[in-house]
Amino acid sequence: MGSVSLLVVSDSDIGSTIQGQVLLSREGWNEMDGVEGGRVWHHSRAPVHLWWRDDLHLFSDHLDETYCNSTDCEISEVLFLSRHVAASGLPSLTLHAIGVLGLEPVGEKAEHGGRNGEAVPPSPRFASLFRRLKRIAHIHGLDDEFDITLETTHHGPTLSTPTLFIEIGSTEEHWGREDAANVWADVLSEELGLDSPSSNAQIEQVVMVGIGGGHYAPRHRSVLLQTNALVGHLLANYSLTMYKPEGIWDPLTDTLPKGPWMHSIDVAIQQTKISFPNHKIVAHLDRKSFKGWQRQSIRRYLESIDIEIFRLADFVNFET
Repeated sequence: MGSVSLLVVSDSDIGSTIQGQVLLSREGWNEMDGVEGGRVWHHSRAPVHLWWRDDLHLFSDHLDETYCNSTDCEISEVLFLSRHVAASGLPSLTLHAIGVLGLEPVGEKAEHGGRNGEAVPPSPRFASLFRRLKRIAHIHGLDDEFDITLETTHHGPTLSTPTLFIEIGSTEEHWGREDAANVWADVLSEELGLDSPSSNAQIEQVVMVGIGGGHYAPRHRSVLLQTNALVGHLLANYSLTMYKPEGIWDPLTDTLPKGPWMHSIDVAIQQTKISFPNHKIVAHLDRKSFKGWQRQSIRRYLESIDIEIFRLADFVNFET
């Protein structure tokens, strides 16, 4: 058996189980031997498996290794079907890469899974899934009610395989919505070729690592909606803490500020490169979210590690 995309359902998460139920209600699934007490299905038309487990997603460290060791297949990506929780309570359909960047001490277990200072490679499908989500949610008429968005990198678990979270939010009122699950089922069916063969060529496309802004990354989202750029990790300002040196200090020439921000950028870029080994990786800054000295420090550091900074026009020009 070759490489497969692994969809993961948690029986402890209604936003996850409704997505699993809707997908399995469609034709093409065949049950196979279970793994670690969880039921498993494979699809007849595409290299896709669905693993229905009891455990919570956030703390399922090395789930990819467990699955590979229990089967004769390799995993190309892991897509966790999940609920989304937000204090705003607004209905949303969202997706994001995972990791716990910006927290110290590096390597310690994090509160919401994963380890401080570590991140998981993002699925190369991130941008494609988001664009399909925007289009298909509109076809279903849900984009007036649901915020169709993406999030910056956050929470666990720890894996080595490219991964995304696929989510319905933001409260119990929304998690079990079958209409929302049908949107995601259409997105995944089209993206993964469950209904018909799918082509996801990624030739000569630049890959954005987003740096700065809020949790829902509106400026980075705009790049994806206006260009054909691919996307890796997205870092919110809370993952980029830096401490301004005291006294007279020149951000253009003096020592760069301390703090976990450089480590966050390094890990985000390194893990994105794993998912896109043959692509040009660039940074996109939410410039207005930084003070001038912060922006200059980030610019200097990116130059030192040979990462080009793109504006929206640069993404557009790269495609023409």
